[in-house]
Amino acid sequence: LLKMAVTRKCLPSVLLMLNATIPNELRWRSPKTRGLAESPRPSLSLCLAIVGMILESANEATRYFLNLRDEDSCLPYWFSIDDQTRLALSILSIHGKFVVLQEPEVRSWALEKLKDEVHSSVDFNNVQYDLPSEWLKEIVTGAFCNAGCDIGLGFDSSVLRKSEAFESTRDEYNSCYRQDMLRIENLLNPQKNSGGLDYDLLIAALLILVQRDEKWRDGTSIPTQILLNAVCDKAGRKTGIDQKFIFDGATTMRLCALSENYQATAFLMGGKNGIILECADIIISNLGLSMNEAELLLFAGSVNEMKDFVTRIYRKVQIEKYQFAEFFPSESQQHLLWLLEQYSMNVRKYGEFNAAINSMRVNPVFAGRVCFRAWICLTQPSNKESSAKWLEKWLRNKLGLNNGVSSKRLACAALVRILLWADEASGLELTDGDEEPLLAVLLGLNGRFMAELAHACCGMIESIPFHLADEIMSGLGGSNLFFFEYELLNA
Repeated sequence: LLKMAVTRKCLPSVLLMLNATIPNELRWRSPKTRGLAESPRPSLSLCLAIVGMILESANEATRYFLNLRDEDSCLPYWFSIDDQTRLALSILSIHGKFVVLQEPEVRSWALEKLKDEVHSSVDFNNVQYDLPSEWLKEIVTGAFCNAGCDIGLGFDSSVLRKSEAFESTRDEYNSCYRQDMLRIENLLNPQKNSGGLDYDLLIAALLILVQRDEKWRDGTSIPTQILLNAVCDKAGRKTGIDQKFIFDGATTMRLCALSENYQATAFLMGGKNGIILECADIIISNLGLSMNEAELLLFAGSVNEMKDFVTRIYRKVQIEKYQFAEFFPSESQQHLLWLLEQYSMNVRKYGEFNAAINSMRVNPVFAGRVCFRAWICLTQPSNKESSAKWLEKWLRNKLGLNNGVSSKRLACAALVRILLWADEASGLELTDGDEEPLLAVLLGLNGRFMAELAHACCGMIESIPFHLADEIMSGLGGSNLFFFEYELLNA
């Protein structure tokens, strides 16, 4: 019947006939009762089989089918069925695509169910789930399949499985989840003319699965939190693909914050605030602090306030007497090293020091201060000397610094601003006292190393806070940047 309808271009008429003939089978509901006898509900498998045949018949069949109205209630199809039927039909796969999920009324219903589930999951007294985990997994898979992503085709089975040779090396980033995110980045690229990823559905479903500590797909090697981070990092970026649905970033951000998933919120936020939140998550998970306390340590409070706070923290912590002969950074410190190299030591352009023109760009000086502050918070006082030696060696290696010479002069300038100048946010003046300690001192870095670092970027105005540049140049008798650099280089 359906083949004939498609061939003769009368599919809407045939669907109307089926709607009038088998309305209960199409909606998985019991027929009207007559007298006291109760009619049995049709089989769900029968309902899915019939609907599946209809949707497979033609590309436009999904829209025709959802436009059908119930003869009794006069409601459109989707509003004439119960939630159990909707759950089953919304994840119906037709030729590898979840076509029902792409329709506006179905997507709106799914989003509302996901939002309600996030709100209810926050209530610790609510131990029952309204949405099955299997349905959530299908929503995630459906979003990937509809966008034509490789991850939806099962190419993730071994992407994060490390070889024995790789695991045996002590790479400083072995434990950084940012590296795992980079490994799956290409698997999330949607195909052209696919309508792109439905980030609203995808992020909401992944948030709930993370809360339940569930895998997003059975047998996958990609942790759900890593996938959620990667999706949030990709959300809202320009991909050159026309999005079928506009991403509601504000609502999704609220869901992430409500779930207290700081990693997802950080990547969704991006930019300066994202770096703060990412480091705050590290502080909170390691020291058990509140968000307000973490923000105070990272950027809101002065260096003196941070120093006093850290001292109070480690007074309460029982430090083991046994010390390792060789210092090696913890997993959280490895993550900070990745951020430090990414945002402060890979500076290649002068304009990167002025990130105010674009909120999504991260100022290398600001990012470095936040990372070094977090490093100080995670370093026990008894390990300060050994950690400082390890950090100095790592910085020398990354900068290629030897006898005060480095090819990465912009990176050296950024580090000088970070380590050898007081916090620029407080409006430092040249006549200020030295009451505010420098980060280099708190880190315990060697004076010779800092002198070499300063020499490597000698003559670069970027090594001095912007609000002091005019005062310094006027003191040298110069009127412009070129005169300033010439004077220093020939001093």
